[in-house]
Order: sequence, then C-alpha cells, then structure tokens
Amino acid sequence: MEPVQQFFDNTAVNSSSSSPVHHILSGSFRSLSLFLLAFSPLQRTLELVQTVDAFGPHQYLATNPRKDRVYTTSWALPPVLSSWSIEEGKVQHLNSVPITATSSYITIPPPFTHAYSAGGPTGEVHTVDPTTGTLAEKIQQVLFVPEEELETADKTRVALRYGSHGVEFSSAGYAFIPVLGTDTIEMYSRDSLTGLLTHITSVPSPRGPEAHDGPRHVKIHPNGHILYSVTEHTNFLDAYKITPSGLDYIGSRSLLPTQTPPLNPSLFRGDTLMLSPSTSSQPAPRAIFATTRGAKASTRGWLSTFPLDEEGMFVDLDQNGGLDSEYWETPTSGGKANALDVLSKAPEEEGVWILLTDDDDVTAKDGGGGVRVLEWDGWGKGGVKIVAGWPQSGQGEEMKGGSHAIWLD
Repeated sequence: MEPVQQFFDNTAVNSSSSSPVHHILSGSFRSLSLFLLAFSPLQRTLELVQTVDAFGPHQYLATNPRKDRVYTTSWALPPVLSSWSIEEGKVQHLNSVPITATSSYITIPPPFTHAYSAGGPTGEVHTVDPTTGTLAEKIQQVLFVPEEELETADKTRVALRYGSHGVEFSSAGYAFIPVLGTDTIEMYSRDSLTGLLTHITSVPSPRGPEAHDGPRHVKIHPNGHILYSVTEHTNFLDAYKITPSGLDYIGSRSLLPTQTPPLNPSLFRGDTLMLSPSTSSQPAPRAIFATTRGAKASTRGWLSTFPLDEEGMFVDLDQNGGLDSEYWETPTSGGKANALDVLSKAPEEEGVWILLTDDDDVTAKDGGGGVRVLEWDGWGKGGVKIVAGWPQSGQGEEMKGGSHAIWLD
C-alpha cells in the first residue's frame, strides 16, 4: 500500500481507528496557508490535521488522479503556480513555476502529462514531470488580449474580474476557457502528443452582448457532449451541445429561486458548478450543483441543484413526475468563495457530501465555517443540510475564511 493511501485509510479524527475519514485540502483568500482537514461521517466532525506554510493566498486547487499531488494557483506576486505532495500524512511543497499573470484556475486533464491554467490576460500550458509530478517546462502561452497590449495589461488578481477565469477539457480533447469581459467561451483543440492548444472559435453569450453575462466557470458532462457554464453577472446556468466547430446553445436555468418579490440578479454573483459524481448505480450524473454569491455581505448566496437526464440535458420539470430544482440559501454571502466540491456518499447511493467554502467578512473575522461539509441525500429527501464546519466560531486566527477546498479521498 502506498504511504499516502495508508495514511488516508488509517488516520482518524477520533479515537476509533476503524471509523472512515475523508481528507480535505483547502486554500484561503486571506490566509497564506493551506489547510489539511479530516471529516468523519460517523462523528459528523471536521477537524484540522495540518496547517501548511504556503505561497498564498491560494484561491484554486486541483489534483492528479492518485490524489498524491496537488496543484495550486496563488494571488501572490510575482505570479506563480505551485505543486505539492501528499505523502505519509503530510502536505509538502515540491516546486513553483513563474507565470505571466495571476491565474484563477488550474487543471491536469487526461493523460495527465500537462497542466493548464488561466487567469486574466493569459493562459499557460506546462508539462508535468512524469517521475516527480512537479510542474516543469512552460510550452505555450495563450492570450486573451492583443499581443501588443500584453506588456501594459493588468496582470494582477484585478484582471480576473474581466479576463479569463477557468479552463476545462472534454473527453474528445477540446478545451474551453470562459472569459468574463468578452462574454465568450473560447474553444480550442488539443494536440494529443504535444499538449499544445489551437484556437477553434469564440462562442458568444446566448443572450447577446448587451446582457454582459460574464461566463465564469464551465464543466463538461462525462459523455463529452454537453458543456455547462455559470454566468457571474446574470446568474444563469447555461447548457451547450459540443460540436467539432463550436457550441450550440441548449437552454438555461436561473441560479436564483422564483419568489415574491423577485430577487434582483444584480445583487448576486454567479460562481461555481459541479456535476454529481458517477456511481455504480448511476453512471451518468443525474444532478448538477451551482452557487451564486451575495454581492454584499448583507445578501446571502444560494446553492442550487438541477436535475439532468441520462444524456446530461436539463430535465423538463413539467414532465418529471414532480422532480424539481432545489434551492438552498447559504449561511452568508460567501464573500469571494461559495466554491464547491462533491464526493459520493457510497457507490450505490444518490447522496453526496458537498464542500462549501466561505469568505464572508464575518466568517473571516470570527473564523466560523471557512470550510463546511454539507449533505444532499437525493431528490425529495430534505434538500441540502449542514453537517460540520471548520474553524469553529471564535477561531479566526486559524483560517481567515476559505477559498476553494477539494476532497482528497
């Protein structure tokens, strides 16, 4: 058994070594550390395992398939990407590589030989060392501003508000990068040998340029045919059919519930999205989760759950036997966070554990619930519920709010 897996199997946050424990790694927008946490489903507790001196604030994290390497972006200057090992129960820094502009997203898609990042005016492609898992040579830079403007373009985290903000790949090898300021999703093909990207097309907002949708994050159905996008400025979850030449718009769902009086979309900021995990009983995701944040601390955010059919299409709620979208108001505005990750409760179950991060000013100052574990047991079973949170209220010195947290096992 590999050391990292041995740790994950045997370490518990309570006295019973036989109790199952799931491990979590979180970053923060305000703390310069990474935080390794342990969640016990049996005890319904979330506790700190290790505080890691880092190169933060680290706002986004990604892993390799074995979950023994983690890759992070950072708001620190000069801009860098970093790699980390998780071995013998400890998170350790491996290396950092310089990049042109502060990045907001990083991913390592199959065959896991290259790392792709994006943020503001640039995106970058790095090779991954096959032996150590460290970030290696930068082989390509993708621009989202004219080349002659790059030298003077803002390359700090400020540019993330209107530049590129994410990057995801389909199983067919297409890459998609949402760009908030141009209201487009940029589509690329990827060379399977070199890892290099070639631009195919710019896909405009389905509501036209006057809507200023601001596509922020995208995810792709495992079948490789459907792309979902969250719009930051208009609070929609859009679905598209992927074709070799572009994206065909399918339809949308609002990230905000219908109520009286209606919620004002300008008071919210669309944020992140995650498909429910594939399981042995349901290989195709049957739900997609998405969040929106309050634009101010006085406005709480929302976590929305939408049903999907086996092909990844939005279910027609009028013909779905009473199955409906579910909306859950988050405890705070979420600040700059309200980011998600999901983990199946069991291979044969529909239910999931959900990580939700919180960067609200009150949370950051008081320390309560920078990372929360939620549960959703399936359609018609009571909706989303809070299970545990860390740090506890009054422990703000440990973590000043969370940014993005991921399940490690």
